[in-house]
Amino acid sequence: MSDWRKRWALPLTVEQTKSVAEFIKTASEHELRQLSLASAVRPSLGTDLELLPIEHRLRCVQEYITSFQYNHTATTYFDQNKQRPLCRILSTARDIVRQGLPIKCVEAVFLGLLLTSGWTDLDRVPVGFKTCVAGHVYRHIVLAVRHPETGRWGALGLSRRLELMDKPLIYSSLGDLLAAYVASYKQWWHTVLRIRIGLPVPHDVMYDGQVAWRQCCMKVAGEDWSVVSSKVNEHAVKADDLWTAFLTDKKGFKP
Repeated sequence: MSDWRKRWALPLTVEQTKSVAEFIKTASEHELRQLSLASAVRPSLGTDLELLPIEHRLRCVQEYITSFQYNHTATTYFDQNKQRPLCRILSTARDIVRQGLPIKCVEAVFLGLLLTSGWTDLDRVPVGFKTCVAGHVYRHIVLAVRHPETGRWGALGLSRRLELMDKPLIYSSLGDLLAAYVASYKQWWHTVLRIRIGLPVPHDVMYDGQVAWRQCCMKVAGEDWSVVSSKVNEHAVKADDLWTAFLTDKKGFKP
């Protein structure tokens, strides 16, 4: 084991990081202890969530997602391809649950879709952000959620920044929810360039069609937010009809 200590003493390359990840996944408890590493702690989700109020359920799911921790490395441990059937994406989410490795924002959305599947009292809509700071462009994605009974919006997600992760189920419209994210980005000196909004994701875990990740693309930088918010809310009102139309004739669909 001393060879391992010596080998990884310097900053790791991408290939070395991959090797370390594979070693940790296959190492025995004894080997991990010799390296002063604990075996991977598998996050756990409480039982009987369906008996809890929706706000409590979402809080439990968000705590579960957060427990995986953010993956700050350049290496990704799971398939991040969004252009796959929903059932394949949920299969990746199950792999995440089994392996318990750190994840990035898109994998957190995959987890959110898996953990809220079957919650027919909750609509799930993916929302992506394109931002810029100091000349660098960044992309982020969260899972917006809506409780039809109350009309309230919130979000599930994971980020390097606490303010850009989840949002509580307190917003009266999708526009208000996105305004909260824009304000959070401003705290970190980011300019939001565009926001991409999808369509409601089916609750059928065996659905073999694609998710609509960016049905509505809104330019934000330089625009009057009241106008942007109005268009966002208009999309939210039409989202269910747009999804139904897609299922009927497959037209106007943007994966």
